[in-house]
Amino acid sequence: MREANYLATPEDGREILRILESSAAKGSMELLYTRRPDAYESYMREPGESRVFVTRSGGRVIGTCAELIREVYIGGEARRAAYLCGLKKDAALEGGMGYFATFMHGLQRDDIDYYYCSVVTDNEEAKKLFGRERRSISMKPMAEYRTYIFNPKVKIRAPKHSLTFRPAEEADVPALIGFLNREGSRKDLFPVVRSLEQFYNLNCRDFWLLLDGEEIVATAALWNQTPYKQYVVKRYRGLMRLARIANPLLSALRYIRLPKEDAPLDFPMLSFFLCRDDREEYYRVFLQEITKKICERYGIFVIGLPKEHCAAALLEESKNIHFDTVLYEITFPRSGQEYAKVDPHRLFPECGLL
Repeated sequence: MREANYLATPEDGREILRILESSAAKGSMELLYTRRPDAYESYMREPGESRVFVTRSGGRVIGTCAELIREVYIGGEARRAAYLCGLKKDAALEGGMGYFATFMHGLQRDDIDYYYCSVVTDNEEAKKLFGRERRSISMKPMAEYRTYIFNPKVKIRAPKHSLTFRPAEEADVPALIGFLNREGSRKDLFPVVRSLEQFYNLNCRDFWLLLDGEEIVATAALWNQTPYKQYVVKRYRGLMRLARIANPLLSALRYIRLPKEDAPLDFPMLSFFLCRDDREEYYRVFLQEITKKICERYGIFVIGLPKEHCAAALLEESKNIHFDTVLYEITFPRSGQEYAKVDPHRLFPECGLL
């Protein structure tokens, strides 16, 4: 692959957006993940290094993908990982994704320690594509990941406590960054945090702290990314269509009020959600307190966790809507490159960066 022939430019932003919006993820709730108003600029706002690729036929863009290169923890060390996302062809064109292998060959670099991607479980075309054996590219599923959509009025059972819950302030930033890296280094694929400014549209005022005396024992941020990437419900099917009609009843039962079709969802992600030593009581207390704050502004919020994460069982106790993805490890066997080893049992990629 001659990379220069495939790297996108700012002028390709509108065409990339058209490709991303040419089809939605299938299922009872057809969900479109998009990057309005300019897809190219949206990718450039991701932390680290962003490379966006397109393929053309007759001068027209027919496929796209992006490689987002970030510093993450693997085995307690800071490593460079490349997250492959936005792999999509124009849904209006017949045929498969024959350009896929060409794109993939162009992603391999000696300065990257690990490659991965995620695929919605209902995306059968992508799952077949990724499951196909190739001599030069290996793609193996490493973990299941669940994204939860909650009504902030959800009831979270928490024990009595003497902990303090409050918003972060500028004076807390050094301790906050220290906590994120100390606890995050125990996870694989959690981002290395050098400063809060490396994450677009996020600052210390978006973080909340749970403290035992003066010591941080849990934190998370309410990160609203809707100015540059969005979820849009395109269509409801089956039982979800009936549920949309029964919205008032759903709200009374503390489920989310299902959004209108074709309208971008306005919500925060509960991001950088870490608790000291993964103690369940901290997760429960933090969730109980943060949902009270979310209620003041939003009707829904989102959390994403690997299914094996210790807090996943806690979230399953509460009424929610969710969708599942599979995280894949990508290697290039013929390159002779050495890759970092990720432990699927300690996996914790940041939901806001998937």
